[in-house]
Amino acid sequence: MKTATQIQQDLQDAQADVDAICAVAEREERELNAEETKKVTELVDVAIPAMNAQLKTAMKIQTERNNRLTARVQEELRQTEEVTNELNQERVNPVLAAVRVHAKAKNHGVLKAYIGPDAEREAYIAGRVILAGVYGNQDSINWCRQHGLSVQNSMTTSTNTAGGFLVPDEMMRTIIRLREERGVFPRFANPVPMGSDIIKVPRLLSDVTAYWGSEAGTLTASDAVLGQAELMARKLYALTKISSELDEDAVVDIGDIITQSMAYAMADKIDDVAFNGDGTSTYGGVLGLKNALSSSAIQDAVTGNVSALTLDLDDFEAALGKVAQYPGASNRWFMHSAVYYASAARLMDAAGGNTNATIANGIPMPMFLGYPVQFVQVMPSTTGSSVSSILAYFGDLRLGSSYGTRRSTRVEVSTERYFDEDAIGIKTTERLAILVHERGDTIRNRPIVALKTAAS
Repeated sequence: MKTATQIQQDLQDAQADVDAICAVAEREERELNAEETKKVTELVDVAIPAMNAQLKTAMKIQTERNNRLTARVQEELRQTEEVTNELNQERVNPVLAAVRVHAKAKNHGVLKAYIGPDAEREAYIAGRVILAGVYGNQDSINWCRQHGLSVQNSMTTSTNTAGGFLVPDEMMRTIIRLREERGVFPRFANPVPMGSDIIKVPRLLSDVTAYWGSEAGTLTASDAVLGQAELMARKLYALTKISSELDEDAVVDIGDIITQSMAYAMADKIDDVAFNGDGTSTYGGVLGLKNALSSSAIQDAVTGNVSALTLDLDDFEAALGKVAQYPGASNRWFMHSAVYYASAARLMDAAGGNTNATIANGIPMPMFLGYPVQFVQVMPSTTGSSVSSILAYFGDLRLGSSYGTRRSTRVEVSTERYFDEDAIGIKTTERLAILVHERGDTIRNRPIVALKTAAS
């Protein structure tokens, strides 16, 4: 049996035949002859009604088939959801889910790291683990064992990395969330999961060439030029210290403070390397945007514009003109908040059109020249004279750089490092890769550009 689409096409053909026969008679200014009348009558009175009936049946069958398919897909989704829920329930530690915050564990203010309805409970669990693993608090060690949390405590050794604890899931999720919220580069660069320490990702260096051809002429072939960008995982670590005099009365605050400290330390370091890296060991051998971009991708401000306070619209608009126009690009500005308010915001204020209400309410998402502005606090913040300094970037980091993840956060503790300060050191490590692979030598590979102040 024909499908509904095929029958509809037959109907269109039959109607076209009727219209064509009638058009010929009308053009010749005559009535239909006997043969034409017979043909039109067969089509209008027999064929077309029969096809309409067939179409109605076919559409009914198709609707029933679609309904059955939809029901089957919904059933499969329901079964998948049930399996997923069962697996998630298996992963959830029912003992931890039932944890109640001890009345003695005071929260001395609004939690900064943990959010949501279970924020205090999650901070309490993290604080208990830290007290057990970092401070060797026996009561907390017993508590962790009772609640199925593994705590490794080797504080009796004398090495600088002595001691350690396994980060609970609640704490790890919060560390990752905080790092992603504070860090800029990992959010906007191209994310690449790494199955080994070194991986190569393809790059399109030049497109296929198009030519004008002639009749029967020989066609000229061309190839797209592909290259490779190498991502090499490096170990990043951050070390922080906390007072050794905290006790169980502040267990919730302990979990909150330390979680936030670890997350922010890693996020700031990653951004510093990605934006300011010079290829030396100080930056893990990484060339950040500041030093990776070609001179062709750097827009120099006009002479005399040597600071954020003197940059003008011509400088910013010239930077816009340097960026390649990639379909689907999510371009935005990247600059320090101090530079934004001293330059871009200043220029917009000077343009007029503001009222007391607009100035009082501010801007929910900073915008400039039609594009969003992302604050990068590791970039230069000086608003005074700063000759030959990159104060802003514009473009799409996703198209010009990659952020590879080889291993997630690991936590180590030292009671020896800050012994003379009566403090405890906490070190977080992670294996990751940062690469700016499109450096803007030509307009073809220039998804991001820099705006630099004038030399004089």
